[in-house]
Amino acid sequence: MLRKLIEVAFEITHKCNLRCTHCYNQNNIRSSREEMITKQVFKALKDLRDFKVAKLKIGGGEPLLRKDFFDIYDYASFLGFEVNFSSNGVLILKNIEKIIDKNIRKLQISLDNIGEKHDNIRNYKGLFKIVEESVKELRKNNIKINIATTLTKANHKNLEQILEFCKENGVYRWKIMKYIPKDRHDKLLLSKKEYKNAVFLLLNYKNEQDISPEIIVAREFDLIKIPLDYNDMQCFGGKSFLSLKPDGNITPCSYMNNIICGNITTEIIEKIWNSKKMIEFSKDYYDSDCAYAEKCRGGCKASSYFMNKTFACDPYCWIKK
Repeated sequence: MLRKLIEVAFEITHKCNLRCTHCYNQNNIRSSREEMITKQVFKALKDLRDFKVAKLKIGGGEPLLRKDFFDIYDYASFLGFEVNFSSNGVLILKNIEKIIDKNIRKLQISLDNIGEKHDNIRNYKGLFKIVEESVKELRKNNIKINIATTLTKANHKNLEQILEFCKENGVYRWKIMKYIPKDRHDKLLLSKKEYKNAVFLLLNYKNEQDISPEIIVAREFDLIKIPLDYNDMQCFGGKSFLSLKPDGNITPCSYMNNIICGNITTEIIEKIWNSKKMIEFSKDYYDSDCAYAEKCRGGCKASSYFMNKTFACDPYCWIKK
């Protein structure tokens, strides 16, 4: 595959108003002094756009905690990025007028379960009601909502309820993401059987849905299909994607905070993109004898790294013997 940087996940702040049980950044909370100031962010965005990056996903932490969030969003839009941002929902209602005024037409809100179960996952009492009210208010203003759910032990038996919430509230897209564990003994990690059952259930939902919500099942989940025209299962870190951290550090994957390929405040993006670490990460790890190898290219590298401490085929693949 020809390496060309297309998409950047920009974590604009480490600060967050939640302490979610499954967050990969929960041990990485830093002060705002270690984050790029507005001027540095603008330069970084300009550099990325000059390098022909097309898509920008803004996240955190909680991006709405940055006082200059809307300035950053405006500038990214002005530069011509396809901009999306994700939020945990806590500050949506407080910022609803600005969201409308800035003509933000779509955004992503996290929802990992229903009612108190969601509150418990994210350690914030009353959060589900806040998310529900936020979704309703956004829909009143014709703003498209993408609900993001991380699949774990805490919610794999409640997927139908989350889907019903999406239907009832006019959500246009439900995105289910694979949980990247801290290690093989992570208590939130599904067993391979539970994982497989959840995947089949989600794919059944996906096949049954007509229009709304569109169900996006994370790349690895489509491994059970044989889609001749589908090639979106592989890891794109270092191939067409990278992660930009709040302090300017760049990693090939949002989860791989330990692989720092450079810093955009001190190095040019072309040099970072073509660095030895970035190119090394972009390599595929798979069994060439596997019939699916050319499609999945080994799947998620982060899962392999955190579960087996090495890069290899995704340990949750049930196709490969």
